[in-house]
Amino acid sequence: MSFTEIESCIIKYLCNEATTKELDHLSKWISIEGNEGVFDDYIKTHYEITTAMSKPDIEKIKKTLLRDIERDKKRMKTRNIQNFLKYAAIVVFFMGSGYFYWQNNLEPNTVPILIPKDDPITITLDDGTTKVIKPEENVLLKDAKGNIIGRQDTTQLTYSQTTKLDKLVYNTLKVPFGKRFDIALSDGTHVYLNAGTTLRYPINFVEGKDRNVFLKGEAYFEVTKDKIRPFVVSVGNMNVEVLGTTFNISSYPQDLSTNTVLVEGSVAVYKKMDGEEKGNSTLLEPGFKAEWNNSNGNISIENVDTRIYTAWVQGKLVFRNTSFLKIRQSLERKYNVKIQNTNTDLDKQLFDATFDIETIDEVLESFNRSYAIEYYIENNEVIIK
Repeated sequence: MSFTEIESCIIKYLCNEATTKELDHLSKWISIEGNEGVFDDYIKTHYEITTAMSKPDIEKIKKTLLRDIERDKKRMKTRNIQNFLKYAAIVVFFMGSGYFYWQNNLEPNTVPILIPKDDPITITLDDGTTKVIKPEENVLLKDAKGNIIGRQDTTQLTYSQTTKLDKLVYNTLKVPFGKRFDIALSDGTHVYLNAGTTLRYPINFVEGKDRNVFLKGEAYFEVTKDKIRPFVVSVGNMNVEVLGTTFNISSYPQDLSTNTVLVEGSVAVYKKMDGEEKGNSTLLEPGFKAEWNNSNGNISIENVDTRIYTAWVQGKLVFRNTSFLKIRQSLERKYNVKIQNTNTDLDKQLFDATFDIETIDEVLESFNRSYAIEYYIENNEVIIK
C-alpha cells in the first residue's frame, strides 16, 4: 500500500472507522522496520491535539492500540465495529492520569438502549390553572378569562404588551429534564430556558416598577434596555440586576453555588434583603463569572470563556476541567435519565468533554472508551460500577 493509503488507515483507526482489511494492512505495516517510529509520531500528534497532553505516554498508548487492532480484527470477522462516533464532535480525556487510556471492556451491543422519559413542558396561569405546552404546536395563549396574552410558535412563547396593568400578574413556565424552551417577555427580553428550569414572570410589566422575574435552574437572558426600569433576576437569596445586557445564570437545587456569566453589558449581583433595601453589590464585566456561595453569600469573580457556559443554548454540552459528578448531573438534565454512580472516586475526577448531537448511549460509550467505565442499565437507569 502507498503511504497515503496507510495514513488513511491510521486516521480511520483513530476515528474507530477502519475495516477488517484496513486493520490488517495497518498491523502488517507497523511490523516493518522503520514504520514503528512513524506510527509513534501519529499517536503523539493525535493525542496532543485531541487531549491537550504535552507528554502522552506513547509506549503505553501504542501497546494498547496494537492490542486493540488484533482484538478488533478478530471481532470484525463476525460483525463491524460500531461507528457511532463518525459524526460526533467528542473529545474526552482523563486529566488526572497523565495518559489517555483507550479501552473498551463492554461490548456495545450487550448494553440495552436507554429510553429517556418524555415529561411535558407546563405553564401555570395566574389563577392556578396548569396547561401542557406541546413544542410542535402554534397556538394562542389565553388567560383564565379567555383574553389573548401571547402566542406559542413551536418552541417559543411570545408575550405582547397588550394592556396597561396596575398590578403584576404572573405565569410560571416549567421545563422538565430532557427539554429546552424559549420565552419572549412583554418588554422584548428573550429568555432561553435550559432543562430542569422553572421561571416565574409577569405577563406584562408595570410602569414605575422593576422588571422582576424568579428563576430556578438555568437560563440565558438577552435583556431589552430600559434605563428607567431595571431588569432583576431573583435566584434563591441572590439578585442579579441589569438595565440591558446578555448573561447566563445557573442555579439548580443541588448546586452549592449560583453562577452568573456576563456576555455583554454589565450586571450587579447582590443579596436579597427585606423590602426595597439592597445588599452590597458586586459589579461584573463581560467575560467574567460571579460565583455566589449559596450558604454564606460570599462571591468570587474569575475571567472565563463564556462560550463554555452558553453552549447549551445551541444544544451542546461543553465541559472544561469539570468533575464527573457535575457532568453526570448535566447529562441527567439534558437526556432526562437517571445515572447512579457507585464509584465515588470517579465523581471527583476531572474531564474535558464536548457533546453535540450524540444520544445518551453514545455519550456513555465514549466515557467507557476513555476511562473504561463499567456500567449497566437496569429499569431504564444507568448504574456505574
